[in-house]
Amino acid sequence: MGRVEGRIALVTGGAAGIGRATARTLAREGASVVVADIDLDRAKVVAEEIGGEALHFDATDAESIEALVAAVVDRHGRIDVIHNNAALVGPDAWFTDGSVIDTSLEMWDRAFATNVRSIFLMCKFALPHMVRNGGGSIINMASVGGLRGSPALTAYGTTKAAVVGLTRFVAAQHGKDGVRCNAIAPGVIRTQQLLDAVPELPVRALEGVASPRVGEPEDIANMVLFLASDESAFVNGETYRVDGGAMATAPANRTLETQK
Repeated sequence: MGRVEGRIALVTGGAAGIGRATARTLAREGASVVVADIDLDRAKVVAEEIGGEALHFDATDAESIEALVAAVVDRHGRIDVIHNNAALVGPDAWFTDGSVIDTSLEMWDRAFATNVRSIFLMCKFALPHMVRNGGGSIINMASVGGLRGSPALTAYGTTKAAVVGLTRFVAAQHGKDGVRCNAIAPGVIRTQQLLDAVPELPVRALEGVASPRVGEPEDIANMVLFLASDESAFVNGETYRVDGGAMATAPANRTLETQK
């Protein structure tokens, strides 16, 4: 038996990168996976590969989110696992999200609509079904960028901090109903999207981690699997860093070490 055998899992942003790796991992461990993405054609490729199904989903559209939840429940009768992975990423976001002074109101609003409002709405629409069916596991995508400050990515980092907070509220309000809600805070993960935008970043990122390599999508997928499975039955309201030790390594200490 797989670790999530027989469970109905919904993965948003599942057409590529971390979402695709998560869909594959959950399916391999026995879940029936719904791959939701704004790019339906690519989602269909992943769904066909894992024996799941693909549904269109726009993270910025409340009606689209509500319709997605309704479609999954209508087809499967319930939702056991949700991985809220969809987010505003890529060059268009990364290169226009600067300091507090430089970041435009448009970027700020887009980031919150995609990264926070979408997760709030997904929880809002899915929780009644989960509660009625005795519980489930919601896994939200945060980031180490939401746990510390930086010279840029102000909107992105602030949205991910909000995800950490929202995760706690869902856990506190519905833990007694059998619903667990946890978050994952990745460090630099080598996705094709990242390589296309900043090819040198994985190499540069090695200077800031306590690991001999940077992260791969499967590293996050494995944490999703743990949080979706009964192995994490007593874990609720937590945010797990999967960053190769980046948050454990002080930049000043690294600089001193390189000068010895």
